[in-house]
Amino acid sequence: MSGGPDSLALLDILVGLRDDLRFELRVASLDHGLRGERGAADQSFVAEVAAARGLDFHGATADAAGLARREGLSLEDAARRVRYAFLGEIARRWGPGPGGPPKVALGHTLDDQAETVLMRVIEGTGLDGLAGMPIRREEDGWVLVRPLLRVSREEVESYCRGRRLEPRTDETNLDGRFKRNMIRNRLMPLLAEYNPRVREALARLAETAGRESEVLEEEALRRAGHVVSRGVPPGESPFAGLEVSGRVTALKRSGFNALEEWVRRRLIRRLVRELSGPGTSRGVGLESVERVIAAFRDFRVGSRLELAGAILVEVGYEHVFIARARPAPESGSPVGDLAGSVDLVLPGRTEIPALGWAFLTGWAAGGLSGPPAEPTADRLVVELDPGVVAFPLRVRTRRPGDALRPAGLGGGKKLKDLFISAKVPRAERDTWPLVVDALDRIVWVVGLRADERFRAPRGLDRVIQVRAERLGVRAERLGKQP
Repeated sequence: MSGGPDSLALLDILVGLRDDLRFELRVASLDHGLRGERGAADQSFVAEVAAARGLDFHGATADAAGLARREGLSLEDAARRVRYAFLGEIARRWGPGPGGPPKVALGHTLDDQAETVLMRVIEGTGLDGLAGMPIRREEDGWVLVRPLLRVSREEVESYCRGRRLEPRTDETNLDGRFKRNMIRNRLMPLLAEYNPRVREALARLAETAGRESEVLEEEALRRAGHVVSRGVPPGESPFAGLEVSGRVTALKRSGFNALEEWVRRRLIRRLVRELSGPGTSRGVGLESVERVIAAFRDFRVGSRLELAGAILVEVGYEHVFIARARPAPESGSPVGDLAGSVDLVLPGRTEIPALGWAFLTGWAAGGLSGPPAEPTADRLVVELDPGVVAFPLRVRTRRPGDALRPAGLGGGKKLKDLFISAKVPRAERDTWPLVVDALDRIVWVVGLRADERFRAPRGLDRVIQVRAERLGVRAERLGKQP
């Protein structure tokens, strides 16, 4: 609540309805930090209004200008973000009641809706933008409602006079730095000379666009239902090294690319809106949507695209993933308590809990390896030539510049490229076990390929056999995994 005519009238109306409709009511006010003492005075006024009506009051002060500088936002965008973040925090803290999630009522009027639509037309928008502000919007744990959206500002001011309410005046409503003020104070009066009811016309346009947008969105979801799934499909592991907030949505690349263009755009905007915080989906315009669509077609596996509101798009092998994600808290080594490398006992069993693997080594008669051009039949067992490897054998994880000569692939290959061609999930690459020798040469990428230089040739009397097992899982169950 700002203390202006709209919010004061809304509070007065809600107080009058409270007993009949049986709902609890609280008042919240945010000082955006843009108006100094005037902003603080307005918040004190709102607190007094709440106290006079016996209502709990929640107030806070934000630094909208600081956010604008840090994030490269306009003052309007920054103010909107801190405002909705504050309101959402209060609502979630209050929690649900008998009527469901808490509802935050805002005093936006028909005039505000008309100004919003016109501003979006000027900036460039599609059907969703023409829909303006919705009367009701579900957020994360709360619901935003705008009860006065079909009521004109003139009617609100008349109500305040009739009820002898004395609202505060916000001088920033005349500040030319804000685009909305230029539209409100200069452009809208000019348009009213051509059509005195231009505000009503723009508000009707918003309602029509909103209804048609909903119909198109439902149709797009129906046509794209086979493409979208919730969660991460087997064989994929997106957002490695990141902390994901909420659910991950996966879209099949081949199916998505086959959809009609308008369906793809609608689908992306819907998914972004589901994940976004208040106001974020407005920041995901046509250009951002087109970049996401291009990711399905042109981006390499592992590529990421960042959108507004910490929404991240990552390209997988057969899917593209969308989620809210941020860098995970620093946790030191990616493999926990494994530092450097671990020597393998020969003969014997070596367990490495930090990686979740155990290795059994021993001497054996040759027989598994076959000709160098053939990969081993059991990819969790390898036989090595003791005359070529340098002892001791060790296990470590990948390092920059790692490369080998994979058996059966003909020539050298970077470990990174091997992981990609073998479709190793990105999240598992940092903890994938590598057997190396004393000279730190990769002897065996466990479960994938041995280096052809170290594999024992067929017929060798005595070989070193190394068998890998997942801790807690029998090796026989894993032998055919890639």
